[in-house]
Amino acid sequence: MADPAPPRDPKSLISQFRSSDHWAVSLARDLLWVVAVVGSIALFLYLVCGTWPAVVTIESGSMIPNMNIGDLVVVVEKDRFGELQTWDDGKTSGYKKFNDYGDVIIYRPNGVTDMWASIGILPLSKQHPIIHRAMMWVDAGEPVPSYINIYRGAVTPTGYLPVTVSSETVDGYRILTVTGATGILPNYTLTTRDATWDSPYGSFVLPADTLVKNAGYVRETETVTAHGGYITKGDNNYFSDQGYLTLDNIGTVEPVEKDWVIGKALFTVPYVGLLPLHIGPVIVIVIIIMVLHELYLRRKDEAAMVRPQKKGKKQR
Repeated sequence: MADPAPPRDPKSLISQFRSSDHWAVSLARDLLWVVAVVGSIALFLYLVCGTWPAVVTIESGSMIPNMNIGDLVVVVEKDRFGELQTWDDGKTSGYKKFNDYGDVIIYRPNGVTDMWASIGILPLSKQHPIIHRAMMWVDAGEPVPSYINIYRGAVTPTGYLPVTVSSETVDGYRILTVTGATGILPNYTLTTRDATWDSPYGSFVLPADTLVKNAGYVRETETVTAHGGYITKGDNNYFSDQGYLTLDNIGTVEPVEKDWVIGKALFTVPYVGLLPLHIGPVIVIVIIIMVLHELYLRRKDEAAMVRPQKKGKKQR
């Protein structure tokens, strides 16, 4: 007489899935457990942080030394745990974050995103968010300011002094002068101590005699923004993003609208972000470890079943 077919109702199927010792079923149980744990952590982070993705990884050196490649950044909604403050706001209020005034924001450049970024799986996304400091807010119709730090991450500016573009040029560089400074002669000669750079706005020089120790510089450009937004800058970059930073398939980064802001950085965890930076190899390694572990358990069970039989033969 044939054995009766196992029951197929949902409760019985779940029970069979939980108790089966088949290697494929056991591996599927392990994978589901991992998914459940990761999903629970993601839900917890979303509820606490109020935004998604709630964690991102530092992928470049634009925020060194305040944030380093491989740091895992915990992100919260922009006005959670206090209203978002720009560098200008922080300079007035005394609020600092990551060793400088104002908040570091995570934003989608020009509002562009894709499916992977929107659900938080950034390693698969073609357009990762940018993590830079919010310097100031400009309203629609206002000139876009350009923030300059010739010392990059080596110095946190004590302030940003206004500079103007002189009518004079030297060796093709337009001379910038700190507002109110005097003594720049029409026949100025470049020196090795001068700060020079090229940009989409042109080539500029800040004469050494006008430089102020540990100061940054800010000037209005000829560009007028069509919409309000934050001006942002990497602490280790010479210039602010707007007008200088250009991305493939996006173009020049515009002032950051509030809707483009994912959140602000709350704190970082060093090195942990190296895992998601290499998510592909990590997933492969985890799966291999799980398969090897399952094979080990199977062989262990088989050995345990064989040992009693050998004992019995010796007794006979």
